[in-house]
Amino acid sequence: MAIYHFSVKNVSRADGRSAVAAAAYRSGEKLIDERQGKEQDYTKKTGVEFSKIYAPAGTNPELLDRNQLWNTVEKVENRKNSQLAREFEIAFPHELNKQERQELLNDLCQEIIKRHGVVVDAAIHAPHTANGSDKRNYHAHILLTTRSIDEQGNLGKKTREFNDHGKQQVEHWRERFADLTNSHLARAGHVFVEVDHRSYKAQGLDLEATQHEGSSVTRLRRQGIDTEITLKNDAIKARNAEKLVNEQLIKNLDQEIVFNYETLARLEIERKEAKAKPIEPQQPKVKQGTTTDARNAIASYRTAIEETAHKVFKELQDKQINDAKAWLAKIDEMRANTPMFFGKKDHLAKIEQEVAQYEKMRSNFAKFKETGVTDEHRAAAIALIEKTKPNMVLNAKNAEKFLKNHDLEQAKKKIDPNISMLAEAHKAYTGKILRTDSNGTIQQTQNGLVYHPQIKDLKTGKEYTLTYTENQVKILENIEINRKIGKPQDNEIKR
Repeated sequence: MAIYHFSVKNVSRADGRSAVAAAAYRSGEKLIDERQGKEQDYTKKTGVEFSKIYAPAGTNPELLDRNQLWNTVEKVENRKNSQLAREFEIAFPHELNKQERQELLNDLCQEIIKRHGVVVDAAIHAPHTANGSDKRNYHAHILLTTRSIDEQGNLGKKTREFNDHGKQQVEHWRERFADLTNSHLARAGHVFVEVDHRSYKAQGLDLEATQHEGSSVTRLRRQGIDTEITLKNDAIKARNAEKLVNEQLIKNLDQEIVFNYETLARLEIERKEAKAKPIEPQQPKVKQGTTTDARNAIASYRTAIEETAHKVFKELQDKQINDAKAWLAKIDEMRANTPMFFGKKDHLAKIEQEVAQYEKMRSNFAKFKETGVTDEHRAAAIALIEKTKPNMVLNAKNAEKFLKNHDLEQAKKKIDPNISMLAEAHKAYTGKILRTDSNGTIQQTQNGLVYHPQIKDLKTGKEYTLTYTENQVKILENIEINRKIGKPQDNEIKR
C-alpha cells in the first residue's frame, strides 16, 4: 500500500501567523508583507519543485500575482483574530514521478476551486534528505483563501463550508484525494498500488497511534538527537510496520495473487470517465480502400494488448517474489532469535505456522506462474491502453469498420448484390438457406440476407439457426413437428 497523508490546517493571525510569510516560505520566493512592513525572503530555500496559483475563471488578474494576492488577503481580513487561509497538506506516493505529481496536484486544485470558488496557491516540496527526511517524502502545501471570488472577480464572501460542516468537508477531501491518487497511480501503470484514506481502525488494522512530535522535537530529531517522544514513536512505528507487512502478505495469500476484481472495477470506472471526456475528432490512419493498412492497425492494437497484459502479469509476479523474500527473511530472523529455554516451544510453534504460510505462498505462486497471462490481465491492459493511447484504439475501431464495409461490398459484388450483412461473432441467425456452395452460404433472415463465408454444404431450402461463439459456429437444423390426430406412432417429422 502506498503512502497516504492528507491534513487540514488554518493560518490564523491570532497565532501570530502571516499569510504572506506562509506563501513566501511554501513557494520559495521573496514577498513583501505590506501590513507588517517586512520582507519575507525565502529565495534561498531549496526543494521547491513546483508552484502555481489556481483561480476560478474571471478572477481579477491582480489576484493571480502571489504577492498581490496574499497582501490583499491581509487587508481584507482586518480583525486581530482573522483566519487568513486554510492549508491542505498532502503527500505523494513515491511511485509517481515529477510530471505525474504535478498532474495529480493540478487535478486536485481544479476540483477545489470548482467546489469552493476560492483562489488556491500550491507548491510541491522535495524531501530534505540532508536533514534526515525520507527521500520518498515528496509533499505539497495548498493554501486556500477563506473567501470565494465574487462576480467582479474579487475576494467576496467568506466560505462557511469548513465552519458549518468542517468534519464532513475534511472527510470529503480526504476521500477524494485518495480516489484521485489511485486514479493517477493506475494511469502511471501502478495498477497494484493504491492508498486508503480511512483510519487504521476503520481499515480493521490493529495499529498503535504515535504521539505528535512538534517542531522542537522534529528539529532535534533532524540533528540526530533522540528524545523520549522520538524513541517511543520509533518503537511504535516498527511494531506497526511489522503488522502491516504481515497483514499485506496474508491478504495477498487469500487473494491467491491474482488480478483482483476491485482493481479491474476501478480501472473500468476510469475507462468510462476517460470516454466521457471530449476527444478531438481523429481521422483513421488507414487509407480509404487499403485493407492492408486496416489490418496492420488492428494487428498493432492487438499486439499492444498482449504486450501490456504481459507487463501487468510481470508486475504481479515480481510483487509475489518480493513478498516471498520478505516472508522468508522473517522466518530466518525468527529462527535466529529462538530462545534457549523459556518460551522456546511456543516460539518454534510460531515458526512452523510461518513456514506453513510460506509453503502456501509458494504453491499459489506455482499455480499463478503455470496459468500465465489471463483474460483479466488483458482486460486491465485494454483499460490502460484506452486511457493512455486513445488514438490507437480509435484507429483500430475505424479499421474494423472499414474492413467490415469492404468485405460486405466484395460479397455483394462477387456473390449476391442483395446481401444485407456479414455474419458476426457473438450473434445468432435464424432463417432459410437460399444458397450454399464453396463460396459460403446465404441465409434469408427477418433482417435481410446474411452471408456466412465460412459455412458450406448446408441443405438449400431448409431452415437453420447458426450461432457464432468465440471460436466456433453451432449449427442447428430447425425441425418442424406436425402432430396428427391418432396414435403416437402416426407423428410425422418433416425436415
